[in-house]
Amino acid sequence: MSNNSFFPASEDAQLVWLSHYALKLPMMGPLCSLSNDEITATLKDLMYYVWMLQTWHPATRRDAIGATSHKQLMVSGAGTESVLHPQPTLFPDAPQAPAPGIQKRLFAQIARIKTCLSYTDIIGQDLGIMAVASSVQHLVPEFSLSVEQGAMGSQVRVDFKKYGHDGIWIESRINGGEWKFLAVSTIKPYFDTSALLAGNSHETREYRLRWWDKSVAQGEWSAVLGVVLGN
Repeated sequence: MSNNSFFPASEDAQLVWLSHYALKLPMMGPLCSLSNDEITATLKDLMYYVWMLQTWHPATRRDAIGATSHKQLMVSGAGTESVLHPQPTLFPDAPQAPAPGIQKRLFAQIARIKTCLSYTDIIGQDLGIMAVASSVQHLVPEFSLSVEQGAMGSQVRVDFKKYGHDGIWIESRINGGEWKFLAVSTIKPYFDTSALLAGNSHETREYRLRWWDKSVAQGEWSAVLGVVLGN
């Protein structure tokens, strides 16, 4: 999205915006010639959109991470007891899914609202659809590192924000060696689960990131951050 858009780039901020729009639409919509049927349909769209961002997508990402960890454990791990595979998350109270294209319908509706003769800036501000200029530019990724205990042992967690970008390109180096490509991640956070090099009981791992958009790494490198990883 444009920096001048009313719609936030981050999903956390989108949840707040979507909930606010859903709260205000029943009051403001009729003033801008929206029918009750259209308002009801939009509220169903927004309910699913919020549930998808807040509940379904995070849970399925956790399931995928758990599945990958279990696969690595079963293929290369150690132990004498059997380990049951992780069970997928169930969603018994999921809202009914609408047709695809929720955001397209939403933005088309907002465009019509803004062309209505009765539309005013006060209505736009109340709905949260006034363009807001952003003075913040994120030229490089910002991230943090932490060491966690994973299914295969110690792992490095890389937390980052996408700020509207597709993802990040990650390079790392070990004990001051050469920088090497590690991964492209479009899902937050990223976990570096690679094992210590043969003969190492501890390693200093450093990371640097670039933006990843439309299948191309671009922009300047981020600051370099490092952690010490060991058994």
